[in-house]
Amino acid sequence: MPRYAITERAGPFVAAHRNTGVGTILDLTERQAEHELRLGTLVRLPEPDERAAAEPWVEPPVVAAAPPELSTATVSEQETDAPAPSRKQKRSAT
Repeated sequence: MPRYAITERAGPFVAAHRNTGVGTILDLTERQAEHELRLGTLVRLPEPDERAAAEPWVEPPVVAAAPPELSTATVSEQETDAPAPSRKQKRSAT
């Protein structure tokens, strides 16, 4: 079935389908798309290559990143390096 893309000239509905944005791909028959093609609200897309469609897409292997270096400092030493949290001072009731 031919494929068509919605153009910027399209209104809220294109060939009885809600327009979800420019570039949205619709699978329509030639008869369904005929009027919209005349209006310029659809453009026909080239047919996908049969050879490319027959070959499955293989995802490239994922390269593992080196793990981060672990600190040998104790938790209390790490906490002292952290800045003190800023807090608002309470107003005293006078």
